[in-house]
Amino acid sequence: MKDKYLIGEVCKLFNTTRDTLVHYDKIGLLSPHKDENNGYRYYKIEDLNCLTDIIFYKSLNLSLNDIDTVMKDCSPQEILQLVKEKEIYLKKEMEKIKKVQSRLKSMKISLEECIYDSKKVELVKDEKESYFFLEITKENKFNDFIDMIEKIQNIDEYIFDYINFSFLIDEGDLFDENAEDKIKWGLTITENLDEIKNNIESKSIEFISEEKYMYTVISLDDKAYDNWIKYVRNIVIENNIDVAGPILGQMLVTVYKDEAPTDYFGLYIPVK
Repeated sequence: MKDKYLIGEVCKLFNTTRDTLVHYDKIGLLSPHKDENNGYRYYKIEDLNCLTDIIFYKSLNLSLNDIDTVMKDCSPQEILQLVKEKEIYLKKEMEKIKKVQSRLKSMKISLEECIYDSKKVELVKDEKESYFFLEITKENKFNDFIDMIEKIQNIDEYIFDYINFSFLIDEGDLFDENAEDKIKWGLTITENLDEIKNNIESKSIEFISEEKYMYTVISLDDKAYDNWIKYVRNIVIENNIDVAGPILGQMLVTVYKDEAPTDYFGLYIPVK
C-alpha cells in the first residue's frame, strides 16, 4: 500500500473530481501536503480516511459547513443533534415535494379538461365535490381580487391546493337583463374555511353541492369577457338545460398566447 497519493490518483480511487478536492482545500476541509523535494501535493492515508468520512457525511445530506464542524471538533451528542436537525429538515422537504406532486396532478387534470371538455357539454350524475363559495365582489371589480390576494398570501403557502377563483350565477339571474351586475365573484374552498373566512372580508358564504349537473369548459379572452354572459346563456339554450340551482364557474388555468391571457373556467350547471 502506498503512503502518498497524488490528487489524480485520489480522484480515481474515490470517483471524485479535481475541482471538488481543490474546493475542499480552499475551505480548509481537507488539504493535501506538499513534497518539498519536487513540489508535488499529495494526500496521506490519514487524509484518505478523512475523505471517506466526508463522503459519508455528504451522503447524509449534511452541508460542508456542518461536515467541517464534525471533522474538526464535535462530540457524538453534537453529531446526533446535527443528524436530528437534518432529519427534521428532510421530512419537511418531503412534505413539500408531496404537495407539489399533488398540485402537478391537479394541474394536469385541469389542462386535460381544457383540452377535451371545452368541446362538449356533458351530463354528470356523480356527486361533485362540495364547496363553500365566498363572495368577494360583484360587477367585475377585479381590483378587489388584488386586495384579496394580498390578504391570503400570509395564510398558507399551498393555498391554491384548496381554493379556486370562481363566479356564481344565482338561479334565475342568468336571463335577467341586469345579470352582469348580479354575478358574484369570489372563491370556492374545499378546506380551511375558517382560516380563509377570518382573513378575508366576504359579502356572503354559500354551500354548493349538486348531484346532477351539466359540465363544460369555457375559455374567455379579453374580447370574450365583454359578452361572456351571452356565451353561458347560449350553452343553456342550445342544450335545453333546465337550470336547477346556482351556476358555478371555477377557474382552471390561464393560458397566454402572444402575451395575451385566456382564462379557462369549468362550468357547472345544475339540472333537475
